[in-house]
Amino acid sequence: MFSKVFINSKNAYGRDIKRRVEKILDQLGIEHVYENLHDIDLAILIGGDGTLFGNQSFLECPILGINPGHSVGFFMTASNRDFENKVRRVLLGKDFFIRKFPRLETKINRTKIPYVGMNDVLVSPIYVRRILDSELRVKGRKTIERNSGILVYTPGGSHAYASSAGAKPIKDQKRFGVVGIAPYSGRLKRGDITLSEGIVSIKCLNPEGEVCVDGQECQVTKIREGDAVSVTKSRSPVRIIAFEKNFSGHVHCKKM
Repeated sequence: MFSKVFINSKNAYGRDIKRRVEKILDQLGIEHVYENLHDIDLAILIGGDGTLFGNQSFLECPILGINPGHSVGFFMTASNRDFENKVRRVLLGKDFFIRKFPRLETKINRTKIPYVGMNDVLVSPIYVRRILDSELRVKGRKTIERNSGILVYTPGGSHAYASSAGAKPIKDQKRFGVVGIAPYSGRLKRGDITLSEGIVSIKCLNPEGEVCVDGQECQVTKIREGDAVSVTKSRSPVRIIAFEKNFSGHVHCKKM
């Protein structure tokens, strides 16, 4: 079913699992690569959700996540106890499901950034101790917001960082939401906003700020006063391999 597999693992983490996965691939005569993503039809990621978040932006193929056991991994559906069996099942095309989860794409001044959010996109001041002043446009309405940051989140992300900020869980996979982090004034002080389509636009009014995708340090883009950040639903969902028919990813998830 799969002919070319991409393997990635957290540095010095899950090394033994990686070797055993490579051995299975060799036994089945399946090509595997570590860098070149051209023409791959399966990705095997070894680590926690952070490893997934750091790779999934560049993957259109199904993803099998293996958690070695020391990380938060709500989307990692294999463990150090059962990964060999599950890897073989997937490679042989037996008894698994592919679940699609919506993602968010972001543009800064109309230029698309390379990172796609599975959980959320955070627009924040450059320093956590400062307030973010911004102009928010959502559902055709413009407001001036003062808070510690604005979080745009997916249904999966509504159980993570957004939940800690007071957002309600989103059950409809076609919707996404916006919530303020520690809101001081503005529309978001009254609570979260959810929408099914359209663009969330956030204009930075601070001298400097940043945009962070899925809480990953390597997925931070600096912005300056006047920069316009626009977030919308991606047309391309992430495809996660699961072994339970009703797998939903974030059920009681905390931000990593």
